[in-house]
Amino acid sequence: MRAPRKVALFAAASVSLSLVGAGPAVADAVARPFPSHVTYRVGVMPSAGADARDAAVTKHYESWKKSYLRKACGGYLVHATDDAPNQGTVSEAQGYGMNIIPLMAGYDPDAKAIFDGLWKVVREHRDSQGMFQWQIDGKTCKYADGGEPDSATDGDLDVGYGLILADKQWGGYTSAAKDWLAKLWKADIASDGHLKVEDDGPGNDTRPSDFMLDHLRAFAKYDPAHDWNKVVTRTETLITQFTAKYSPEANLLSDFVVGADTNSPKPAKADYQENQPDNIVGYNSVRVPWHMGTDALLYGGSVATTVAKKESASYQSHAGGNPAKIYPHTKLDGTPTQTGDQSEVANNPVGVAAMAAGDQAWTDALWKFMAGNPYGDTYYGETVKMLVYLVMSGNYWAP
Repeated sequence: MRAPRKVALFAAASVSLSLVGAGPAVADAVARPFPSHVTYRVGVMPSAGADARDAAVTKHYESWKKSYLRKACGGYLVHATDDAPNQGTVSEAQGYGMNIIPLMAGYDPDAKAIFDGLWKVVREHRDSQGMFQWQIDGKTCKYADGGEPDSATDGDLDVGYGLILADKQWGGYTSAAKDWLAKLWKADIASDGHLKVEDDGPGNDTRPSDFMLDHLRAFAKYDPAHDWNKVVTRTETLITQFTAKYSPEANLLSDFVVGADTNSPKPAKADYQENQPDNIVGYNSVRVPWHMGTDALLYGGSVATTVAKKESASYQSHAGGNPAKIYPHTKLDGTPTQTGDQSEVANNPVGVAAMAAGDQAWTDALWKFMAGNPYGDTYYGETVKMLVYLVMSGNYWAP
């Protein structure tokens, strides 16, 4: 969320349609088709069989496409419901779409055309530093926030990761991906290596929901021209320093953190950027169990594994093992607050952490819970669910 002002592989072939209105269909080779059935480095899988897991993913994918994918602005938008006007998008949404679509290639014959349409919108709506403008009006196709256009780091990271996925899936995106990562490095990475909240921000803050360690490790492998391992190390150090002082048992991270350029990072003030408490876990940091769990599963990162285990255990304990009792707002000691406010975006990410923790019963409970949408979530919860489904089903591969 942006402040107001988310193994065995084999070759196959698929048919993709060219970009909207751009001519006849062409055949595109798919290097890593869905389902991929990755073997993760740590943890457990849901007890449901692979076929059942794949069916759950494809069912939700079809629903997600129908509800949130829009032809607009000469390409495609991920409709961010209430977060942008006139069925528009935000950079977080567009980045999520650019991650989802390459992972579904081989199942969806239109995947490459959709990806190219998403990328076209990003490519044509950049801020002064070359990053995607964070909010786009779906009707006018112009920047929808006040002032000079700027970006948001989570969207910037996901767009870069999506370009790498696309390059590994279809080929032909190397130049675009490396150019994007070079601009991202300049825009969003502070001199000490920490991730800034936004490319025009003060530079001494950070947002833990941007701590996508698996993305950063992929960047390091793909783009040796920049020291992405420095960003990995600084991010892990920030996590360790923060949790040691403010959440030693639960290992929870507040929505925003200040003092990121020091050895004493701390929670931001409650009203730092959002219209919700920024000094605890809210609608931003609900994503942290998913990101930490994913890094643990794909790469076995020691810091991420520790955080995933502790966060999983904390959520399980305070919820009494009932996924429905995980709430979007949680104090750093793990105590839920505002229990009248519920959203599936708080529940589903914990499933990835539970997998990394090796807790079979808790993983199974969260997997089963994810099949429904008891709170009527729209874009944000349903899109994060799509990505969590890909991880929990074993279909999230490292590029």
